[in-house]
Amino acid sequence: MIGRVKAKLYAYFFWQTNIGEYLNKIYDLKIFLSNSFRTDKLQTKENYIAFLTKQYHIIEKGLALPNPRQNFGKPKIILLIEKANEYVKQYGSDRLIDGIKETLTSYLERNINLEKEENELFVLIQNFVSTNSASNNIGGLKKLDKDYINNIASFDFDSFVKSRTSVRNFSDEEVLIDEIYQAVEMARYAPSVCNRQSWKVHFYSDDKVKKELLKLQNGNNGFTDSINKVLLITTDTKKFTKLESNQVFVDGGLFSMNLLLSLHSLGIASCCLNTCLPYVDEKKMKMVGEIPTSERLIMMIGIGKYKDSFEVAISDRIQPKDIVETKHK
Repeated sequence: MIGRVKAKLYAYFFWQTNIGEYLNKIYDLKIFLSNSFRTDKLQTKENYIAFLTKQYHIIEKGLALPNPRQNFGKPKIILLIEKANEYVKQYGSDRLIDGIKETLTSYLERNINLEKEENELFVLIQNFVSTNSASNNIGGLKKLDKDYINNIASFDFDSFVKSRTSVRNFSDEEVLIDEIYQAVEMARYAPSVCNRQSWKVHFYSDDKVKKELLKLQNGNNGFTDSINKVLLITTDTKKFTKLESNQVFVDGGLFSMNLLLSLHSLGIASCCLNTCLPYVDEKKMKMVGEIPTSERLIMMIGIGKYKDSFEVAISDRIQPKDIVETKHK
C-alpha cells in the first residue's frame, strides 16, 4: 500500500517537471514520424489517400481562383496521375479516384487550348479519365451565388452559438447512434488541410468502458455518472506530411467545434473533456478505447440529452477589443 502511494506521488511530481514535457514531445514526434507520409514514401492506403486528396485539391483550388493561369500545374498533375495509377493497381478504383477524375475533367473543360499547347499532358489526362470513368459530382468545382449564402445564413446564429455551453448535468434520456451519425454528417464539413479530413469519432456506450476512459481522463469528477455516452475525437497522423505535426491538432480542433455545434443543434448537450495527458496515460486510453497507435487524441466529449431545467457555469468571455489587435502602418 505504501509502495503504491509512493509510486503515485513520484509519478505526479515527475509529470510536473520539464522532463515529463520532453518525454511527451518525444512520444508526439515518434508517432508523427512513424506514420506521416512523404511523396517518395507512401506506405499505407491511408498515406495514399491523404497524398492523392492533397494533390487533387491543389488542382481544385487552382481552378477556383479568380483568373486561373491556362494549363497550370503540369508537374503536379503528372505526379497525381502517376500515384493515382499506383493506388488503383493496389487498392482498386473507388470514390477517391472518381473525385480525381471529375477534377481533371473540369481542368480539361477550363483549359481549352491544352491539346494544342500541352498535347502530352492532354493525352495523359484523357487516358486517365477514360479508364477510370465515373460521375458522382464529388470533384472539381460547384457554382454558388450570394443570394443562396445570404438565405442560408439568415437565421439567428448569434443566439445559437452563444446558447451552447458545457453541461455537467444531463437527463436520463438515451443518445442514439443514429443521432451521432446525423451530427457527424454536419460536422464533416469543417475545413481541413488540403481537404484531407483526418478525423475519427470513437463512440462509447458500454458503461464499463465509459467509466475506464473517464477515469483516465480525470476531469469529470462529480458528474461522471450523469454522462450518457462518451465520444473520443482523434486525428490520424497517416494523413499528414512534413512540417504538419501541429496541423494534427488544428484540424482535430476545427472538426471538434463543428461537432459540438452540430450536437447542440440536435438537442444533445456536451461537455469538452481535455486529453492533455502524460503519454503513458494516452497509451492506456488508446488501449481501453481500442484506438490505433497512429491516431492522436484531440478531446473527449461527454454527451447526454438536456434536462428541462439545469444550471451551467457563467464562463465569462473576454471582450472583442481584447482579442482583436488592429495593425496600422
